Amino acid sequence: MDRTQSNMTLSETLKAYEAGKPARFHMPGHKGFLDGLDVTELSCTDDLHMPAGVIAGLEKRCAAAFGARDSLLLVNGSTAGNIAMLLSLGIGKRVLLGRNCHKSVLSGVALAGHEAVGIFPDEYGVISSNTVAAALDEHPCDAVYLTSPTYDGRVLDIDSIADIVHSHGALLFVDCAHGAHFAFSDSLPKPPTASDAWVVSCHKTMNALTQSAVLNLGGGCPYSVASVRRMLSLVQSSSPSYKLMLSIEKAIEHADGWTEHALRIAEFRKRLSSLPAVTLAGKATAYGFDETRLSISVNGMSGYRLGEAFEAFGIYPEMCDMTSVTLITAPCDPDEWYDRLFDLLHALNDKHLGDAPNKASCPLPTLGEVVTDVRTAILGAARAVPLEDSVGLVSAQAVGIYPPGIATFYPGERISHEAVALLTEHKRLGAKLFGVVDDAVLVCDNGRDVGK
Repeated sequence: MDRTQSNMTLSETLKAYEAGKPARFHMPGHKGFLDGLDVTELSCTDDLHMPAGVIAGLEKRCAAAFGARDSLLLVNGSTAGNIAMLLSLGIGKRVLLGRNCHKSVLSGVALAGHEAVGIFPDEYGVISSNTVAAALDEHPCDAVYLTSPTYDGRVLDIDSIADIVHSHGALLFVDCAHGAHFAFSDSLPKPPTASDAWVVSCHKTMNALTQSAVLNLGGGCPYSVASVRRMLSLVQSSSPSYKLMLSIEKAIEHADGWTEHALRIAEFRKRLSSLPAVTLAGKATAYGFDETRLSISVNGMSGYRLGEAFEAFGIYPEMCDMTSVTLITAPCDPDEWYDRLFDLLHALNDKHLGDAPNKASCPLPTLGEVVTDVRTAILGAARAVPLEDSVGLVSAQAVGIYPPGIATFYPGERISHEAVALLTEHKRLGAKLFGVVDDAVLVCDNGRDVGK
């Protein structure tokens, strides 16, 4: 079958292939016995790296769903899209980078050899349009890279920021990994369609398998879809999973229910308001807010202790930090889960009524002394040192708390005592750290004299 002639969906194509009971003398080696829809690039199944048939059709439907000029499927998560956007800029450009960015963005900076100029969020992780304007006046850049929404649902004023960025002759890239669902209800924040490109992780909030994501190009993006796809081919598998692509198709075709779910969460928030020892993060601290994201704190309990109480009750949150737990909610959640969650919080409320409220905050990235650029730090010579002995040395990688995956040690910058103390304390309380292996971190070697 000519892959350019099919008007079928990816699902219809794969099911038709399976129904034909083919002799599968091709990859994968399980030959369909593990999963009949798990196939490879065939004449009828198209090619992710050169789509002209059913995959091309799916990408067009994604573009329509997400409000993009073009969309490209990602089977290596939003990580691949973040890196591809930065590679699309070319080599050695200057990028104004939100310092609360995901660690994958630093990988893109390193691979492209860009100069990264940090722009810092407020105490809630939000970067305002005024902050962006001031930073661009001081540091003219080729592109600005921001995260919206943040892990706990705070949304930036992307429309205003885009106007400012474009007036400075720069491009705006947005990591919207946690906002894939925004496009499917007016009850949710607006997608960042004013940006030049943005990524969404379908698997984070929608009915899609892990690693399923989409890279969207805005109407004003100066890059052709072919040129961006060429960059993606550098960071995506040459054997892409059809099951992941199929899950993206299912996610956008069955994305209803978000308006009703937003109403359900609004009612749940009202129920929680009857518990004085329980606090929810709210949109008053940001330009916009994803009401379906629940960040909950209980008086007198760290977020890590609260997370342990949740798990003991059979409830598993997405993230814990010093003060709160963050829960990702979705339309497919059974109502019983919310009854169970409320019962637990009601019990904790009664136990902690007399305790002082937690001070809402998030660990802020801090600027260290810049010693070398990100590319040299990450790709250059490095040696491992114990975390507690790293103060004063230069970090050779991003190191921080996961989730959310934000760098506390920034590659190329001198490690401060405050940063080490922060990570050590979070780890003591139960946090998982990335970039720390056997209690050691990588620091720049360079003849072993850097940082001494």
